[in-house]
Amino acid sequence: MNNIPQRPMLALILLIPAPSIGVLANGTLAESDVAVYALIGLVIWMICKVWIVTFPAFWHRRFDDGEFGFSTLVEGSGLRPWMEGVAIGGVLSAVLVVTFVLVRPHMDLIEIGASIREIGLDSWPKVIAAILFWVFINSVIEEYVYRWFITNQAIAVIGNYPIRAGAISVAAFTLHHFVAVALVAPSFWIALLAASAVAFGGAAFSFLYHRHDSIWPAWACHATLDVVVFGGVAWIALVAS
Repeated sequence: MNNIPQRPMLALILLIPAPSIGVLANGTLAESDVAVYALIGLVIWMICKVWIVTFPAFWHRRFDDGEFGFSTLVEGSGLRPWMEGVAIGGVLSAVLVVTFVLVRPHMDLIEIGASIREIGLDSWPKVIAAILFWVFINSVIEEYVYRWFITNQAIAVIGNYPIRAGAISVAAFTLHHFVAVALVAPSFWIALLAASAVAFGGAAFSFLYHRHDSIWPAWACHATLDVVVFGGVAWIALVAS
């Protein structure tokens, strides 16, 4: 244990659980009919959201003596990194659609649609607003947190082993999404299937991050997938059910 760098390990311990804690609070307390519980859940969720955005920047500056930047691509790389991200996102989206078609006979879309509408996605304006938020804000934040900060802190702990560091990033990324889906999914197996898809996506995002040393190709892949995923969510909630 003495050989493990303590500071980056502490950074991982302080950050990785936060998204799941926020989601659990929002999914359990914030939906309560008791006003005090609902307020507590909402406050915890908001604190966790602020934490995952501000903590990496604070830690990077205060403890890692790092400079702020925009994760710029290598000069002269042109559109190739962006095209790679979109292309890989397109392939993963196609796999996701095929998987959905195969498992659809075993899914109760009526029940799933009702679960989606219960969390507020019950109209096209709300769904479109959610898609825009997840594609242009949430996915950028997740790449900043999981691909940049967690990956680099993991490297500081275990050494420059991209696959191992990427695995830590993917595990943290998958945990957060599994908790989120499990709260609304009608069965454990659907949540597990969704988590498996998230893990494959996270692996692709990590590959692109290591390949280009920038979050933006990974974001392009992530955003492409999000459009398909939330388009499917909208279809289930507002059309199929």
